[in-house]
Amino acid sequence: LSMTVAPSADTVIKRFTFERAWYPVMPISYAETDRPNAFTLLGRRMVLWRSADGWACVEDACPHRLAPLSTGRVKSDGNLMCRFHGWEFAGDGKCAKIPNASPEASASLCGSPETAATRFPVRDDGGLLWVWPESGDAGFANSLLSSPAVDPNASKFEWIMTIPPVSYESMVENSMDPSHAPHLHEGTFAASEMVRLEEYEVASDIEPQGYLLKHGGYTQKNVGMDASRRFTAPSFVHVEYKLPSGKKQDFQLYFTPSTPFETRVMTNLQAPQLPAWLPARGLLTDLFHAFFLTRKGLWRFSDQDRLVMQGQDQTQSEDPHRAQLAWDIVSPSDTGVSTFRRWLERVGGGPFSASNPTFVPTKEEENRWNVHGKHCPSCRR
Repeated sequence: LSMTVAPSADTVIKRFTFERAWYPVMPISYAETDRPNAFTLLGRRMVLWRSADGWACVEDACPHRLAPLSTGRVKSDGNLMCRFHGWEFAGDGKCAKIPNASPEASASLCGSPETAATRFPVRDDGGLLWVWPESGDAGFANSLLSSPAVDPNASKFEWIMTIPPVSYESMVENSMDPSHAPHLHEGTFAASEMVRLEEYEVASDIEPQGYLLKHGGYTQKNVGMDASRRFTAPSFVHVEYKLPSGKKQDFQLYFTPSTPFETRVMTNLQAPQLPAWLPARGLLTDLFHAFFLTRKGLWRFSDQDRLVMQGQDQTQSEDPHRAQLAWDIVSPSDTGVSTFRRWLERVGGGPFSASNPTFVPTKEEENRWNVHGKHCPSCRR
């Protein structure tokens, strides 16, 4: 967002290149294996599909007429076919067939780099599909130099994805601001009487790759706990609670920037996957999912956050240079928000800091079907 304060030369420790990083774009359980999966990453429309060689990702534009490849279909041989004129693309992005050309001309044209779709590195890890949003030989070479920030046990648990019309900056800030919970989340599982959050510290250096925060309790339910929040750039927030009772809680969240005012949020709340041998596993999984997303559960909780964050985004977009007092720490509870802002400033700004987007939310974007349901295999059944 343009609201990010432009850093001075002496404050930039190293510019984090958002285009050179792995991003989770959807849980593997959400991806359709027999048709294209459209998504947007860093403002660029892309499409994933299961090719003959595994998962593949290209720009969502056929080089022939720039028609969206996501409206096409995956053929039995794993090629992605454009719906407009039938051009086909293999998993490496190369054109495999041009129906309206003779076999000889088709073979010649398909051998040209100009007929290939723009391809991006993709991999699956931890139950998620990851994309590196840098194309070309350089993109594939750079993608081999790092691995996704993923917990080795993540694939054992169920992932939930929502796509709220909220900025990446506001989403990450919110995850670093636990003290809002007793005030904002009244009537949900997170509701509890407030306890003043007096201990909140930066427990590591603020590096381009992220930082570690530690804090104590902030409600009557968790007073006396030891908690940590680790941010691993660009999108991973790992929250761990150690309660006085000995109980431990673990929350893994990813915030993948789609557009200036849309973020793909993937949440792992340590809910175990049901074993494959269990009778009626699909039905039981759907029932558990429906129970979790009740009005008293995640939906009301998420709606409370979303409404506040959309208001923040709107105010900030109307006055991009207006700073929040929390960025400079009004009280110890602001440490998380301030630290994320310091990270943004030090690495050269956010993923859309060079643009000046206009905030125009619509009711269509806000409804629960668009935020979650149409993307979720359980909700679609």
